[in-house]
Amino acid sequence: MDGKPANAERARVRPRLRLRLRTVLLTLSLSVLVLPVASLQVLRIYESVLIRQTEGSLVAQSAFTVAIYRSAFHREVGNGGGSGVAAGDGQPAPGATLDLAVSELLPPFAPARPAQEADPVALRVGTTLGDVLRDASAATGAKVRVFDANGVVVATTEDDVGLSLAHNVEVGLALAGRSASRLRRVAVDPAPIAAISRNTAIGVHVASPIVVDERLVGGVLVSRSPSTILGALSGKYWLLAQAATLVAAVVVGIALVAARTLVLPIRRLRRAAGRLARQETDRFDGGRPYRVIELAELAASVQAMAESLQERARYVRDFARHVNHEFKTPIAAMRGAVELLREHIDTMTKEETRGFLANLDVDIERLERLTLRLLELADADMARPSHEVIDVMDVAKALDRPEVHIASDGPAAPVRMARASLEAVLQNLIDNALEGGAKTVDLRASAAGDRLFLDVSDDGPGVSPGNRARIFEPFFTTRRDAGGTGLGLPISRSLVRHAGGDIELSAAPEGASFRITLPTDATASGAS
Repeated sequence: MDGKPANAERARVRPRLRLRLRTVLLTLSLSVLVLPVASLQVLRIYESVLIRQTEGSLVAQSAFTVAIYRSAFHREVGNGGGSGVAAGDGQPAPGATLDLAVSELLPPFAPARPAQEADPVALRVGTTLGDVLRDASAATGAKVRVFDANGVVVATTEDDVGLSLAHNVEVGLALAGRSASRLRRVAVDPAPIAAISRNTAIGVHVASPIVVDERLVGGVLVSRSPSTILGALSGKYWLLAQAATLVAAVVVGIALVAARTLVLPIRRLRRAAGRLARQETDRFDGGRPYRVIELAELAASVQAMAESLQERARYVRDFARHVNHEFKTPIAAMRGAVELLREHIDTMTKEETRGFLANLDVDIERLERLTLRLLELADADMARPSHEVIDVMDVAKALDRPEVHIASDGPAAPVRMARASLEAVLQNLIDNALEGGAKTVDLRASAAGDRLFLDVSDDGPGVSPGNRARIFEPFFTTRRDAGGTGLGLPISRSLVRHAGGDIELSAAPEGASFRITLPTDATASGAS
């Protein structure tokens, strides 16, 4: 058939990789979702980098302030002088340890509280550092506070000298001889455009102990808010342009993938459906590859529909030609007889008149048989699968034909087929055999797997080799003079195929042998 090469060509061009439609849609959706999620993650990472940078600069500034204070303390009291508490070996200032993703975010820094008087020595040393701290703060933007061993501020860039900071956790750690870095919220109301950065409401606080001659004499607290993302990106317009170009390229790539895998194939199918609607079934393009499984299956279904429509169109065209031929012959004979009777009825004898009327009666009977058979064929072609479960041996025995010998190679499995349809098929085969010259007909049932085979054989002259390929064609008959219509076997094949089976002419040493194949009903078999 013409469909086999087309199917082979479609199998050859079928792509190796095909995806489910839901997989394509999910992939595209995730790809679109990844862009903002990835951008946010990059921003979060960059925020942590800015916090680390701020912490590192504050740690350095804190160490510098500790060194200046220690030098001033020595000048003020000399070696071994002054008050303080034992601090052991102390701890060096830590490196950058803060991470916005894992570090605890504490409440805003608690304001300084009234306290007892500051240590006099520490206060004198702090007084000498005031100008230095303010100059450093103006350059770095950081707030610097120096406190004594009790947490009372002795030098500051703010206005809190003589107040206590000991109630804040990082100051307490410094008074315990440990350096500490903490993140705290800042009670500010950032501008809306800066709200994309969490750094606008965060402050970095670094506290370091001041140890002189193994005595803790105070500590340093340095704090500052890190740079915002907008501030950090200021001036990096070329990098922003590159990032925007990359995002646009990704979006365009996603759109192209969607167009290639979904939009274009759907357009091809729409055009193909339009051709089918215009009955241009011979122009359906079913050989194009489809990478989406659902679209490939849809294209295969449309292709199968196109082939079915082509086959149906050929069938209807041939059927109409055969019907025209079959009806034309008796109608022409009837018209000729009527014309002769009209012209010569007055001069005809009664015998001649009866002869013409008999011929008319034969032609009318042939037309009646053809009409009835055509109705039967139409019903068979339009039949729907039946849910009736029958036993083929019971149907064969119920025919009660003495010429038929019934046998079975074992218990016959039930089949799902309308009883009337199987009766019509068997009657057609038996009548064809007997009308063709057979004396007896053998009917034998056998089963193999989920199939039941019904062999109908006769002892007649059989089918000639030249006619074996045509016996199932509508209107093909070798007994036209005897009233054959050539529709019995086509009707039988339609009825059997609608039941999910088939019928074919089998090889036989003598006579004709037909094999009917029907699917068995597993549910009924198990129940029996």
